[in-house]
Amino acid sequence: MKNSTTAPAGSAAQRRGIRGIRGRTWLLYAMVGGTLAAVVAGVAVWFSAGRAQQRAANLDQLEGACAGLLPREQLRGFVPGDSAGFREEYGTMLDPRQESRALLACTLSWGAGKWGPDALVRVRAEALIATQAEAADAGDRSIGDFPMPLPPGARGSTGADDRVKGSEVSASLQVECPRGLRGRSRPAERFQVLVELPSKADSEYDVPAADHLAAARTAVGVANWVLGRQNCGREPIRTDASPRPVEGSTPTKLCAWLDPDELGFADDEWEFSGDGTYDRRVGSCAGRIAGYGAPASMPVVGVTAESWSGEFARGAYERHAYAGTAPGRRAPAPATPTGSVVIKDSGSPPMLALWAESVCDGGPSYHRIAVTPALSIGEKKEVVVEGDDRKRFSTDARAALDRYLAASDSWPQRSHCRDTKILGEVEQWLR
Repeated sequence: MKNSTTAPAGSAAQRRGIRGIRGRTWLLYAMVGGTLAAVVAGVAVWFSAGRAQQRAANLDQLEGACAGLLPREQLRGFVPGDSAGFREEYGTMLDPRQESRALLACTLSWGAGKWGPDALVRVRAEALIATQAEAADAGDRSIGDFPMPLPPGARGSTGADDRVKGSEVSASLQVECPRGLRGRSRPAERFQVLVELPSKADSEYDVPAADHLAAARTAVGVANWVLGRQNCGREPIRTDASPRPVEGSTPTKLCAWLDPDELGFADDEWEFSGDGTYDRRVGSCAGRIAGYGAPASMPVVGVTAESWSGEFARGAYERHAYAGTAPGRRAPAPATPTGSVVIKDSGSPPMLALWAESVCDGGPSYHRIAVTPALSIGEKKEVVVEGDDRKRFSTDARAALDRYLAASDSWPQRSHCRDTKILGEVEQWLR
């Protein structure tokens, strides 16, 4: 018997139906997928447009904040697009009949981190009444490290600090207002400016000089804004900075006079910093040994030379006088009959500074040379310097000053300084 197999009736039609259903299912999936992709793309465009609008709004806010005195270009990198900035300001946004203790108080922040905003800007200018001014004068009287030359009646400093995210740089500036600050309940002839700006540096020790300069310039801009609004009767402070020092293993052309071998200073590897370009207002050169240690012969291991002309000369001398480091402000350290002196540990390297004054292209000028001798301060936290060594400190300072004044490419020669007069020494060490 022949066996045969017959397909069930209607099987071909069913297969064609199934294929049709599958085709329609894939078509449906494609339509849904396309719709989802379109929705996702639309949402992405919407979010992108929203971020752009938010960032634009934040930039507009930055533009007008703090009386328009902020370094906007530097701060643009901190402005987000995913959240609104927070602004709080007094002194420029007050309603009629409102008063503020501050001449200007402004806070601007972005982002809401766990321990505070991601980036924060603070600016405050306030009058210093007599008791506050006295308290400020009774505190730290250091010269400060403000990276811009300042005229008489102004002194400042900059600093840096760590934040949870990045770091911050700050500037402090005190300025005199000869005619007095108007609108105060108690008279005041001095005001203080405080500025805090964010920095992208990972640590306070890595904050670049450009960030310190930006904070200093902002403080000067705020001070000038106050001087103008209060009609203080003095010229605005110039906002152009000193030439940025150039660092290296050899001195710059303006500082080529600083040759430790020629001067007989420490026979060691030295590091230098100084002006790369000439500025008739100010000049600066410095050098110090690259290593550590204190040779027994107490050679000079560090030198600093500074010059200031015109109003900046008066300002520099005023700040040194305030700090007690100008000639004639303190008596020499008491010496034994043999001329030996005791120098105590103050936490800072002891220096002997020698001052001179001249008439230069920029007007009356001051020069200051400071030498740092190698002193080994032991467990007693003091060292006895014999009379001959103490005299050699003076000889070394005078040799450095003479070489500075005479070198053809030095600041005094470039400024055509003349009629130079020695003003005296300042012992900058703890007795």
